[in-house]
Amino acid sequence: MPMASPDLRRLWALHEIDAEILDLKRRAARLDAGFEEAAKLKALTDKDSGVGEAARLLITEQLDTELKQKGYEEKIKKFEKQLFSGTVTNSREVEAIQKEITMLKRQRDAFDDRLLELMDEVPPAQAELEKLTAAIEEAKKALAAKRQVALVEKGMIEAAYKGAIAKRDEAKKAVTPALLSRYESIVKRYEGVGMAGVLKHRSCGGGGTLLP
Repeated sequence: MPMASPDLRRLWALHEIDAEILDLKRRAARLDAGFEEAAKLKALTDKDSGVGEAARLLITEQLDTELKQKGYEEKIKKFEKQLFSGTVTNSREVEAIQKEITMLKRQRDAFDDRLLELMDEVPPAQAELEKLTAAIEEAKKALAAKRQVALVEKGMIEAAYKGAIAKRDEAKKAVTPALLSRYESIVKRYEGVGMAGVLKHRSCGGGGTLLP
């Protein structure tokens, strides 16, 4: 594109560097550090706090119930062995042992009833928990991958920005102070854009206005 003077050509070189800097700033602002993935992970962890925790409690209750049931069974066998071994002959001791066995069986039966309920409740809850856990792990991996890509791109942008700033400092030296001052005031006014080229059909490269 022809320029009116060498001064304007030097200013145009500065403008092109500024356009590069502006583009780098826009790229940095658009960097996606995994916002969508982070939101998905949060939704899953929130669900895990409710549904997942309820499932874990059921699984824990089943294990505890099985252990308690086993404990009652062992106690019942112990008392029955004592009762039928012939070592206890006192009627009061026999009656006391029988009462103890009856009480233990009643407690064991209560655990049996709850265990039957848990055998119906735990499998679907455990399946849901496993599915939720897998989804959380997948979401964590997706977020980590997205952040890694963003980190690499951020490093590239920062390196390019540093290089562009160095080029700008050199390019500024070639522009006359008066022209540079006017240009920079325009840059501030128009959010980083200080010049525009004339395109085909005499239209402005900045706003598309037809020029005389």
